[in-house]
Amino acid sequence: MAEVRIEQLAARIHRGLDPVYLLAGEEPLLIEEALDALRARARADGFCEREVLHADGSFDWKRLGDAAASLSLFSARRLIELRLPGGRPGRDGAAALREYADRPPEDTVLVVICGRLEPAQRKSAWAKALAAGGVMSYAWPLRREQLPAWTLERARQRRLMLDDAAIAVITERNEGNLLALAQEIDKLALLADGDRVSAAEARDAVADGARYAVFDLPEAVLAGDVGRTLRIARRLRAEGEEPVLVLWGLARDLRVLAELQGCARRRADPQPVMQRHRVWNNRQGRLKALARNAPADAWAHLLARAAGVDRAVKGAERRRPWDDLIELATDAAALAAGQHQGRA
Repeated sequence: MAEVRIEQLAARIHRGLDPVYLLAGEEPLLIEEALDALRARARADGFCEREVLHADGSFDWKRLGDAAASLSLFSARRLIELRLPGGRPGRDGAAALREYADRPPEDTVLVVICGRLEPAQRKSAWAKALAAGGVMSYAWPLRREQLPAWTLERARQRRLMLDDAAIAVITERNEGNLLALAQEIDKLALLADGDRVSAAEARDAVADGARYAVFDLPEAVLAGDVGRTLRIARRLRAEGEEPVLVLWGLARDLRVLAELQGCARRRADPQPVMQRHRVWNNRQGRLKALARNAPADAWAHLLARAAGVDRAVKGAERRRPWDDLIELATDAAALAAGQHQGRA
């Protein structure tokens, strides 16, 4: 299987075109830019005709075979773009894609474009066939710690000079929104006109376009990042997120931490707690450390407060649920921060 990281795809395209591509993932900007690079190389190589197919629910998959078999009136070389929005071609589509990948026609490049694919879809027979016949490239979401390097490289490509503090401002205000981050970099490149951009100038020029998911909040809490916790909670409230969902994600971790502290007090095995709450392996060490190092019953007290917030959310108590939720989250992050500092 030829699977190429999305950031390495341009270099492979530069060396020459493969007969088949599967571009999929969760970062539309990266997918579209990879597609732009493919189109540019195809034009340079004489692929002067481009045909676009939209494989929706009513799509006739015979059209793919017909497109591959038909002779072009204008060009000996052709680029076929097949957009598969749901990533589920169905039985007929899967068979058509496998058949195409097994015997790709000469002087034709097929690009199948999808959005997010589930693990089973990425391992499906049709996806494997496309990868075996050419290249599969998946655009994973950029992690928070990857954003500064991505921003610096994109700014360099646009001859924009940013100091570290300016990069921190730009990435913080556009976390979770790669398209907005790219647009802000382009805007700053025009405004700067070759001058270095400082943090103060970035704050004045860059809008706050960050997007957060519900589960970003408990991750910020466990990291002990009080400022980020507050920023995420406020943004979730501003975007109209239901407080009951936000509280659920936070309370789940508080419950695990409280139970782990109970296990430590009784000198019991913590693994049944992890299994009961289906805690991923990569989070277990961090949760154990936070439970072990916190003051006695500290997490249980926060869990009890979460129950009070839940009553406010459901209207059983006359309080401001979002205010209580934000205060709970920042207090939990402050507790976690104390444990991180204690281990430093």
